Amino acid sequence: MHMRAITSQLRESARSAAESVMTVVRFLRAYVSARLTPVLGDDRGEIASWVVVTALVVVAAIAIVTIVVTKLTATANNIQTP
Repeated sequence: MHMRAITSQLRESARSAAESVMTVVRFLRAYVSARLTPVLGDDRGEIASWVVVTALVVVAAIAIVTIVVTKLTATANNIQTP
């Protein structure tokens, strides 16, 4: 396979992985928000809870992206060129 084709495939895989991660992040944020709303009860402290939820989602997204990039890099490094 030509190196440009391989690079293109890896970029497409990374883009697809990033889209999947963002979908998961959106879902997790909505889920955590829905679970916390009945517990919080009133609007006091809502900003602090959103900061915590957003921070947790960002940390999870960074971890997932790191794992995906590591796997893609390992795959790219294992490609044998003629």
